[in-house]
Order: sequence, then C-alpha cells, then structure tokens
Amino acid sequence: MSFQNRSDALRDALQFLVSSSIPAQHKSLLMDLVGQAMRVEELEQRDLAAQATIPKWQPEEIQLLQDSLAGRVARSWQHADELLMRVATQLKRRPADVRAKATELALGAGVDYRLAQAQNRLNASP
Repeated sequence: MSFQNRSDALRDALQFLVSSSIPAQHKSLLMDLVGQAMRVEELEQRDLAAQATIPKWQPEEIQLLQDSLAGRVARSWQHADELLMRVATQLKRRPADVRAKATELALGAGVDYRLAQAQNRLNASP
C-alpha cells in the first residue's frame, strides 16, 4: 500500500471512529492508536522526502573529506564537533550527512567521539 493510500485509509478510519457508536472507552483508545499511526506515517514521509533531497556525493567532495579526516581521531566531544563543523562548512553539507559519510568511509573517529573512544580502546588493547 502506498503512503498516500495508507494516509487516506488512516484518515478515513479516524472519521469512521468519530462517527461510530463504539463504547467511549474503546473509541478513545482506537482513536488514539489511529492518531499515533498517522503521526508515524507523517514522520516516515518526511524522512523519505529529506533523504530524496540529499545531493549525491561527488568524487571531489569525498576526496576533500578523506584529506581532511585521514588519520584524525577526535580528542574530545568538542574537538569532534569542531572538525565536523569545519568539514561540513567546506563541503556546504549538513553535519549529519558529513558524519554519516565519514563513518561509511571509516573516517568517523575524526568527527564522532564515540568512535574515537572505541578506536582508542582497540589500539590500547594488547
């Protein structure tokens, strides 16, 4: 079922519940559940729309990301954020997109302190 068909079906179900003669305790629960499903549906549609608007990574952008983060390991949350914001500004991309691509390219330790800590733990193990 497509998103639009599902959204329409949920809206129709809610209208049915409002006008139905179901006992009040069941009616309010069912209306709440349909309302929650509608909100989840809306969030999923927004996520898909946001993902569709993310431009494809160009080879020169990937090269700049690799050059900027190669061998870099964040020393703190602040350091990771500073590196992330610097690279995101250079690339004119959202920080979340830069972090995701850096992680995909195994460069996440430079822009994500959790990954940097994990990498440091692995390097410190005998």
